[in-house]
Amino acid sequence: MNEQQLAELIEAIRQQTDAINRLASSNAALVQAMAEAEGFDEEGDGPHTYLDESTLD
Repeated sequence: MNEQQLAELIEAIRQQTDAINRLASSNAALVQAMAEAEGFDEEGDGPHTYLDESTLD
């Protein structure tokens, strides 16, 4: 492998790494949006409904 090929390989790997990082960020944002839409909060509690134990007391 010559220097030109090595430079091209390194650039291709850098671009793939950037793409993977963007994908991971968008997946995290999607999971967060889905959790918010379902009513989950940051503590991991699920949505509160009339069947929650706290409402049965």
